[in-house]
Amino acid sequence: MQRQSTKTGDAEFWPLSGNPYFYVVIDKPQRFQVNIPQELSAKLPATTIPAKIFYRDKVWDLPCAGDQANKKFGIEEWGKFMTENDVKLGDACVFELMEGDSKSRVKFKVQILKDDFPLELLEKADGFSMNNPIDID
Repeated sequence: MQRQSTKTGDAEFWPLSGNPYFYVVIDKPQRFQVNIPQELSAKLPATTIPAKIFYRDKVWDLPCAGDQANKKFGIEEWGKFMTENDVKLGDACVFELMEGDSKSRVKFKVQILKDDFPLELLEKADGFSMNNPIDID
């Protein structure tokens, strides 16, 4: 699979591949907890397993706690990811599931959308859900 990308400042974006995804908007100054939505949680193992987060040319290893009511990433490791990538209040992180049918690991590709979303696209946004993406045609 070849990744198409466009660099804009420090951000890198590419079209989603059609795999399940979810996003988190950083709405608290120190949001070190990422809960995985129920729709996607059902596709992941029900145990704590290693997760690999791919962003740009680096990989972060985080535990994915699947044995709890709300599946989530390890708090300390997610905080480190945020710090190392300068994720700030108002930014959004898009997590695309690349591998998750295994019982031993999951892989997510991440895009970080900085809080500079173009107004012309925001006007086309019709809701904010995984099943209702923004149409930019």
